[in-house]
Amino acid sequence: MVQSPVMNRNVHIDETGNNNKIKLPFEISEHNIDTTKITPRTNLRVFLSLTIGSLGIIFGDIGTSPLYVLNTIFAENLHPTPQQCIGAISLIIWNLIIVVTIKYAIFILMADNNGEGGTFALCGLLTGENSKLRARAKHVVSIIAILAASLLIGDGAITPAISVLSAIEGLAVTSESLTKWVVPITVVIIIALFFVQMFGTSKIGLTFAPIMLVWFAVIFSIGIWRITFDPTILRAFNPWEAISYLIREKKQGFIQIGGVFLSVTGLEALYADLGHFGRWPIRTSWLAVVLPSVMANYLGQGALIMHHPEYISSPFYNAAPAWARWPMIVLATLATIIASQAIITGVFSLMNQASSLGFAPPLRVIHTSKKVIGQIYVPAINWIIMLITIAITLLFRSSASLAHAYGVTVCSVMCITTILYICVMRYVWNHHWCFVLLFGVFSIIDFYFLAANAIKFLEGAWVALLIAVLFFLIGFCWYHGQTLLRRYLHVHAQTTALVQLSHRLGIESTSEPILTPDNGSLSRRKTLPIEHQAASSDEDDDEEKKSNPKIKILPPISDGDGSSISNRISFIYNVDHTEIDTNSSSKTVCTVTPGLGVFLTTSSRHTPHVFERVLDRMHALPQIAIFLKMEYARIPIVDVSQRLKVRTYGSEQRRIYHITACFGYSEHKIQLPEILKLAARDHNIPIPDDRNVTFFIPAISIRVKHKGWRLFFTKCSLIIYSVLKNMFPFGQKNLQLPHDQTVSVGMVVPL
Repeated sequence: MVQSPVMNRNVHIDETGNNNKIKLPFEISEHNIDTTKITPRTNLRVFLSLTIGSLGIIFGDIGTSPLYVLNTIFAENLHPTPQQCIGAISLIIWNLIIVVTIKYAIFILMADNNGEGGTFALCGLLTGENSKLRARAKHVVSIIAILAASLLIGDGAITPAISVLSAIEGLAVTSESLTKWVVPITVVIIIALFFVQMFGTSKIGLTFAPIMLVWFAVIFSIGIWRITFDPTILRAFNPWEAISYLIREKKQGFIQIGGVFLSVTGLEALYADLGHFGRWPIRTSWLAVVLPSVMANYLGQGALIMHHPEYISSPFYNAAPAWARWPMIVLATLATIIASQAIITGVFSLMNQASSLGFAPPLRVIHTSKKVIGQIYVPAINWIIMLITIAITLLFRSSASLAHAYGVTVCSVMCITTILYICVMRYVWNHHWCFVLLFGVFSIIDFYFLAANAIKFLEGAWVALLIAVLFFLIGFCWYHGQTLLRRYLHVHAQTTALVQLSHRLGIESTSEPILTPDNGSLSRRKTLPIEHQAASSDEDDDEEKKSNPKIKILPPISDGDGSSISNRISFIYNVDHTEIDTNSSSKTVCTVTPGLGVFLTTSSRHTPHVFERVLDRMHALPQIAIFLKMEYARIPIVDVSQRLKVRTYGSEQRRIYHITACFGYSEHKIQLPEILKLAARDHNIPIPDDRNVTFFIPAISIRVKHKGWRLFFTKCSLIIYSVLKNMFPFGQKNLQLPHDQTVSVGMVVPL
């Protein structure tokens, strides 16, 4: 098998055979920033930018939770005693220390997959090459990861609603006549919040960060001021106060755990947004700014309630001085708008990973930063979440009602994250069972929170679970259908190794492919970091064999006047007939049609199924055939000189090319005709005018053949998959095809 040529960034081979060093417009290291490796020592400027930006994106939810946590805990106890206040505040403080600081900031953030976080990152580690899990276990892990991501999306629809509502409800504190305007104002703010997502995480984060810095400074100052009135609230730092509170309150204390959990609102987004900011900026902003501020404010509210239990209906606003009531409402509104960013950007990251892993249809993804690869925007998901959030706001109409809906989904995700992280420790990192069991202690806390929140199912938690189930059905059906489709194509569909294609078609003039000089490489140094897409319709590439046939690197064949061979190939305009050996025992007559045919593929070593389909059904072969494969590098923009890798097969008059086109992650609109023009200019590939170029893409239709009530659920999942497959027939993202030059080749697949 012939290896794909690898381009050397610094060496150019001219026609005389001399090596001339050239300087490319950019260096990969300047743009391909791995946020997981950003520290103050490696890049101080980027580190500070990401640290400040994370305040406006990741920690907005946790930072604004003091707005509603304490009054939710004592919703059924309007006159708490001082001892109850100390116990409740102690539960909140140790929840922040154990769950957020120790479990997530220290341990969970260590598990990244190519810089990305979230449950799909854990899934990628467990299903990767370094995992010791068996194939069946990997399928189970994949389904669990889809479930966890769906639960987080359900949370993503509730969090913006509860955050914004809790801030706007401050209007009712100042005047009851303004209560009727709470919901309309909330809906307008939610629409504006989702509208600005298109501007990107970095711009939003740096714009909002100064506001969040002011917010954390203000709530810290108010907290310290209130603590001075009664320092006995500092007893809450004693963990025994939290334990004794649960023992004394018994059933009521267990119910109140659901309110305590609200203090870590948006926690899973901290891990899901790992690719946006990196672990060290996240840890720094949490330990240096967020944790001290929210702790101080909770302690201050507790000190207030100990002396004025009548303020329990709105302890946050009542803790501030009377003259600061309106400024606090304005600041809280801005902070909660920003707070909703955490879960929204986390959902974007999860959906991007889901598409890459084959767990979701290939949605359009826009990279909003040319420096940080993880900062993305997914338009379809943005608008869907916005509509769901507005519907939830209109349904519940108050943060107190929404508090019952919140918690079950996030607790479930926390439990799944803990279980998957334990599996990563054991089956990927090969840690000893002693360390695995020690980390398993966190699962006791997670399941205790889950049990406390599960009792709120009928009070509103069913809404979040319903949203999660809908997204899970889409993800599971796509994953299950794609798995069955690959199995079917592997067994029933024919493909040909590219090195054997010329012999099969009877058009070879040489047994070895010819590589154009721009394609050849003398070194593997500094290759582009390619991000391969999972094959959707073609056979997956196997490992390259260690021994490969010798590759000839030849200059273009030219006439005496210097024109290359590509300029001497004249395109036929009358059909020709040639015999193509499609089977070792029989021959069939195939028509050679004029012009050029481009067949989209996902394989580097085999013919695409769409090519075999055309050959089988139409008995026709274009005069010039190109197999075009798209790859995406982990850099923002790929230089034109590195764009294409070309391999050539066949004879001079019956050429077949395999072109690999590489694009950066920030290149959103990929025009296929521009690729052909570049191939003609740099690689001397004969490209006719547009009217003689045809693009062939697969159009796979799923025919559900399962019958009987026992297979009802399987049939339903395949029906949903068939609908999704019709919407996303090929599976390439950000690809634009000329409609008047595109032919969809149908294939009916019975599943």
